[in-house]
This record gives sequence, structure tokens and C-alpha cells, in this order.
Amino acid sequence: MKKKIQLSLLGAVLAISAHAENQYTLENINVSASQGTTLKKKDVTDSVTIITKEELEESRVSTLNEALNKLANLSMTQNGGRGTSASFYIRGMSSKRILVLIDGVRYNNPTAIGAAAEFSQIMLDNVKRIEVIKGAQSGVWGSDASGGVINIITAGAKKGLYASAAIEYGSYNSAKTSLHASYGAKKFDITANSLLYTTDGFSAAEPKKGSANYGKRYDDLGLEKDPYINRTNNLKVGYNFTQNDRLEASVNIIKSTVKYDNGAGEANDSPIPKTTLFNRFYNVAFTHKDKTNDMKITYNTSIFDRDIVATYGRYYYNGSVNELKAEDKINYMKDSFVRIGASYQKFEQKKLEAGKNKDYTALSAFITNYNKYNLLADNNTIITESVRYDNYSTFDNSITGKLGIKQFIKNDFYLSINAGTGYNAPTLGQLYGSSYSNPNLNPENSLTTDITLGNDTVWITGFYNEITDLIEYDFTTSKYIQTSGKSKFKGVELGYQDYFGDALGVKALYTYLRTEDAKGKTLARRPVNQLDASATYYVSDDFDIGANVQYIGTRYDKAGDTGAQTGRYAIAGLVANVKASKNVNFYAKIDNLTDKYYQTVDGYATAGRSLYVGLVAKY
Repeated sequence: MKKKIQLSLLGAVLAISAHAENQYTLENINVSASQGTTLKKKDVTDSVTIITKEELEESRVSTLNEALNKLANLSMTQNGGRGTSASFYIRGMSSKRILVLIDGVRYNNPTAIGAAAEFSQIMLDNVKRIEVIKGAQSGVWGSDASGGVINIITAGAKKGLYASAAIEYGSYNSAKTSLHASYGAKKFDITANSLLYTTDGFSAAEPKKGSANYGKRYDDLGLEKDPYINRTNNLKVGYNFTQNDRLEASVNIIKSTVKYDNGAGEANDSPIPKTTLFNRFYNVAFTHKDKTNDMKITYNTSIFDRDIVATYGRYYYNGSVNELKAEDKINYMKDSFVRIGASYQKFEQKKLEAGKNKDYTALSAFITNYNKYNLLADNNTIITESVRYDNYSTFDNSITGKLGIKQFIKNDFYLSINAGTGYNAPTLGQLYGSSYSNPNLNPENSLTTDITLGNDTVWITGFYNEITDLIEYDFTTSKYIQTSGKSKFKGVELGYQDYFGDALGVKALYTYLRTEDAKGKTLARRPVNQLDASATYYVSDDFDIGANVQYIGTRYDKAGDTGAQTGRYAIAGLVANVKASKNVNFYAKIDNLTDKYYQTVDGYATAGRSLYVGLVAKY
């Protein structure tokens, strides 16, 4: 009876929303990762979550993993404090199946232990927008995108000269300083940013749930702190040869050091282990635009140097990804285009042993067709089709694709359906890494589908995903293994966001998820329920105060609902922003307001109540 009432209420809300003007709309926000080209969000069939620059500034999150966890309703686990390894799940699909792009450059480290992007290393002080594209995107982006794409767009130069500086200080002796400068003219533009973040941190290792000391934090037990330092610098330049021809280049450098511990549990507390990371990302692109064509030739290089010093040895995870891509978006009639292109990619792992570096290449061709019609009265119908062929030097070749249909029913109320196939090649780290590797792994194949009903104010999405020959870490053998057969992920997402007058903005995102591998066991570390809700009250044009809460439902540390239960908790936070003058803003935030004790991974600590204050000055 209770479920019937909830469904009836949801139906009533959707019906009301279909007839109401949407006060809070994202229709004018661009999305650039969905079809590999820029479209308005309302014209995208995919299930997309957008984190805007305004949301980032109001919430005062510092890192990508904070933003995805708090603002995008993605579930996260982390092995300690700032800078430590973090894993994300899009509809249960783990980090190694999520492609991360920064201004179009791949951020996934092919040599990393978990084969995933290092989310906790990406600072957000110069980010304009974060796009989370859900469902298989291999038909557009190839391997690594079988679960979705996270696309990060950094701010470019506006016309004129601009500069800003920001400082922040808070709990655990954390300090952040950043500088930004940009200049834009008709022919030339340049943007430069520099950031330094330091923290004393806290012990990553903490008592496991079965320990008598569970519930006590590091300072109660005399455990050593695990500090973290991050230096991020980036530069973007562009030159317009003509109104239609442009050359641009960028470099993004992340250098960090994080201390950590020997493993989970208080007995593994140690002052020795540390990871030094030095990642560089380079991009050069030439674009030509005219009435019919939008052509682009791009060369990207991602270089990863990760040096781990542990009590039991020293390990290197050094590698690179080089990509050359040529593409053209051809507008062949009104609201219709075809995007065609080809790319060459080389993935390389270095410093394994002398003369034994590993690599593989992929030669790819891809095509996307996009049409927008008026098939139902004056309401738009959008249809997209994408196909990609990848020729691998080491693995079987693959053909992947995606299909999306979005039908507007009345005003901005729509029904969308998406289906896509994914291909996920095992990474060099999984195959040949210095620990946990398995050279016998084969590529995964996947299928994802979803259906959404709603608009930008309220929506409901049902999804079903499956992976054939799932690659997962096995705690029994301490290496990556492959489970033959189909692993399944299914669930429901609900979303609501709106403004009430000009005074109150609210947002709530909920996910219900069920998973099982080919043997019928639930997968580890995915919560059954997750709710993220926030509200911002705009007291005046110069002052706003916000509150956020997250609830994590049942979640087990190991597969088959075994290991520690690490869910069933709620955490809350507060943030306030004050505009002191035209050019100066102050802010303060409190994370984990109630000082809740919880762990996302058994035996690894999370932060207690934390207070941060900051100042931003703009010229």
C-alpha cells in the first residue's frame, strides 16, 4: 500500500510538472561529451547530469570526487583522506568503466592499480562545467567509456584582462591558495592558473568494524597523520587566424604527494608509505568552422608518473596515452548533422622491467547521425545514432554503437530512450602491473539501456545494464579475475530541482540500485539506496546559505553481501557565501556537521566534523 501511495504521488508530481513552467531550467547549458560535439542540454537524448560553475562556487567543493559525490549523486568509496585512492560508480558501473576527460584529454591512467582515473587529484578552482553522461558511450569514445563519461571543461578567456586570487584554511591544518589570470582579444587569448593545496590530514588506517576499537578516530588511538600536498598548474592559449580558423593549445600539470598506510585496519598504521604523482596533459587542436562544416584536428598526450614507496617495496605506475584525431561535423540540413572521424591511440606502460615495456594501439573510425524533427504536432523529436569501429593491436576488434530517441510531449516534458553497447579492454595495469595483475584477462562487452520521463524540474529514470565477462578485483586471490557470463545492474533514479521565487533553490537526487554478478552474488561496495539533497536560501544578492545531506543505504565491503556493512548512515553540511564588495567574496563551510563516524571502505578513515573559511578576490 505504501509503495502504491508513493507511486501515485510521483505520478501527480510529474503530471503537474508537465503543465507548469519550469522555473529552474538547464536548457541553455551546453553539453559537449554526449555526441562528441556541443549541443544544448535539451537537445541531448542521453541521461546527463550537469554540475555548473555556480553550483561549484556555492557549494565550495575543492576536488572532483567531492563534486561528483555531493552534487551528482554518484556513489564513492575512498581509502582515507584527501589525495588517497577514490572509486566511483555510475549506476553500479565502476571507475575503470568511466572515461574522464579534461578539455578533451584522457585522464584515465592505463597503468593504475584500479585502472581508473585519479579523481581525488583533480582540483576545481578553474572549472567551468562538469558533465556526467550515463550509459555506454563506447560508440562515441571507445574503450573506457562502457559505463559513462565524465567531461570536465575548464574556463577560457573572456574579452579583456581578468585576474583572481583565492585562499582557504580549515580543519586538519588544510590550506589552499590559487591564482588565475586571463586575457582575451580578437586574435589572441590566454588563460593561466596555479594552485597549491596542503593538509596534515589524518590516519588513513582506522580500526575495522570487527575491532574493539571501532568507532575511535586516529587521535584517540595515537595513529600518525597522513599529509597531502597538491600543486596544479595549467595554461591555455588560442589564436584566431580568421573568423573561422583557430589554433589552440593547453597544458595541465598535476604534481602531488600523499602519505598513506600499509592497508586497512589500525595495525597497518605506518609512517613509511607514500605516493608521488606527476601527471601531465597536453593538447593541440586546429578548428575550422563554416556554415556546413565544423572540422577539428587534435593531438593529445597524457603522461602518468606514479611512484609508490611502501614498507614491502617500491612500485612504479608510469605510462602514457597518445591520441591523434580528425573529425568533421557536417550540417546537411536544418537541425541535422553527421559527425565522422578517425583516431589513432597508443597506450603504453613503462618502467616494468628493462626492455619489457608494454603497449597496444587502437585505430578507430566513428560516425554519428543527429536529427531533430517535429513529428508530434509542434513538439520536437530527436533521434541520434552512433557507430564506432576499433582495430586493436592486441585484442579482438570491436564494433560498438548507441541509439537515442527523445520525444517532447508538451512544453519541456519529454520521454527519452537510450541503448548502447560498450567495450572495455583490460588496461596495461590490470594485465602487467607490478601487483594484482592478471595477463589472462580478456575485454568486457556490455549493454546499457535507460528510459526517462520528466523535464528539467522533475524526472524518473529506469535503467538496466549488463556486462559480459566482468573484470573485478578478487579479495581471495588478491588479483583481478574474470567472471564468465553476464553481470547485471538495474535500478531507478529520481530527480527534482527548482527555484521558488528568487529566494530558494532546492535539489534532490535519489538512486535505487541492485547488482549481481554472473554467479548471482551482489557486487561489493555499491549502496542499494543513495539520496543527495541540498537547499540554498538567497537571503539577499550578497548573501546565501546552503545545507546539504547525503544518505547511504545498505552497502557491503565484499561481494555477496559479505564483509563489513559500510552503509546506513547520513551526513550533513552547511555553507555560506558573503559578497563583501563587487570584487571580494567570503565563504565558510562545515562538512560532516554532526561529526558522524562512518567508513566507506572497511578499515579506512573518513573526516570528522570539518570547518573551512575562504576568501576570493577578483579583478
